[in-house]
Amino acid sequence: MPHLPESLLEIIINNLTSNLDRNSASLVNKQWYRIDRNTRRTVYVSNCHAVVPTRVIERFPNLRSLVLNGRSGVVYPRFVDNDWDGTVDPWVKVMSERCPMLEHLKLKRMVVSDQMLQMVSTCFRGFKSLVLCSCSGFTIVGLSAIASNCGNLERLEVERCAVVDHTGQWLRRFPETLSSLVSLNISCIRGLINPTDLSQLVARCPNLSTLSLRKTVSIDTIRRILMKSPQLVHLGVGCTLQNTQTSFLQLSLSLHNREPIQSLTFFHRIPTMLIHALYPVCSNLVFLNVRFAASLTIVELVNFIKKCTTLRRLWVRGDCIGDEGLEAVSNNCKNLEDLRVFQGGGGGIVVTEVGLTAISIGCQKLKKLTYCCSQMTNSALVTFSKNCPDITRFKLIISTPKHPDHTTLQPFDHGYGAIVESCKDLKKLTASGLLTNDVFLYIGMYAERLEVLSVPSGCESDAGIEYVFNGCKNLKKVEINTFSFLDDALSAHIYDY
Repeated sequence: MPHLPESLLEIIINNLTSNLDRNSASLVNKQWYRIDRNTRRTVYVSNCHAVVPTRVIERFPNLRSLVLNGRSGVVYPRFVDNDWDGTVDPWVKVMSERCPMLEHLKLKRMVVSDQMLQMVSTCFRGFKSLVLCSCSGFTIVGLSAIASNCGNLERLEVERCAVVDHTGQWLRRFPETLSSLVSLNISCIRGLINPTDLSQLVARCPNLSTLSLRKTVSIDTIRRILMKSPQLVHLGVGCTLQNTQTSFLQLSLSLHNREPIQSLTFFHRIPTMLIHALYPVCSNLVFLNVRFAASLTIVELVNFIKKCTTLRRLWVRGDCIGDEGLEAVSNNCKNLEDLRVFQGGGGGIVVTEVGLTAISIGCQKLKKLTYCCSQMTNSALVTFSKNCPDITRFKLIISTPKHPDHTTLQPFDHGYGAIVESCKDLKKLTASGLLTNDVFLYIGMYAERLEVLSVPSGCESDAGIEYVFNGCKNLKKVEINTFSFLDDALSAHIYDY
């Protein structure tokens, strides 16, 4: 379509919201490439080690939002050493010189220094959003710089990072004129929080919709915040302070007189009375995250979940829910689309193939599954493939490496083969347990849309990975517990993608 005016082409390309679609559009001709180059505002780098910052800026000089991932997030085993995290330093230095209009920065599993956070806060005049997930290397000093220097800040989320505030005063660094916050997650910042500073900050941000708080925030403070911020949609709480029964009762009453909360996250130790106080929000919950909650019993969690009949996303630890809890989910959460059952703290209750089978029977709208379990069977995988054919992401982590089907002692070739054959839209697959080259043959034959493959258990020989490379032409990322014999197979297909 070389005859189309460039202004019309810009409209067409700018209406492509998927990075994949924009990548395809940029390959049409030089004109489309140039328009995509000059108009793309959001860039996602899945592996910061795979490209240098200067190349990204040369390709997209007008970007406003950058997402960077460091090391692999595969649970077991580690594909790379823990100290092989990517550092954000070269990225910030290059962007500060060549991309001063940057507004959004999200970093995951990267090393971030206070110096770089201070540079971010001063070099990008219109900076609006910082998300740090599983990052290390920075302190409360760097976050204070972001708070005090970014006058248009809309989003500050610090999740699964080790940060300590010994003074309890860092929230005062936000300017009194700041009213633009939309999302604030400070759940992992240890230390006391001044309740007055927190309440005042929340009160002057009328568009704040997401708030996740540290365990040292009292129930009375949470109640006052909810009364001042009826627009909150997502709430993250975890309280270990001593609170009276009256406080919990007042919190419960306040939830009846406000707009419904749709997303709820529990952190740390959750008192039983807090669980009961939050019952009024259950009927409207779409997302429930209890992955980081401690001391929850199965009975308490099951009673809570039974009231959450509109849930679409549930994240939970296996030792908190067990197979019994998953059966309750199956019976009550018929619209569930995203279930993530993470590894527990070690010992105690675990989930098995029983829970997976129950979920497949009752939650047939499921599209994403992460399932960390102690044992599995081929028959359970086959049942799941028949009941949940719309799955797009299937991640199964068995706690014991190369563990076979515990009933037949056979590898899981047949089970995973059924998954890739029945689930036509599967894009991400993590396969653990005992595997042979046959499972890779099935993947190459049936998983035509597969984009990401992770195999913590490794494969028998290079023939297995050859099957995958020959059949999965949309593959973008492969993580395999590498052996030396894979070098030839990888080298032979490195130019195919």
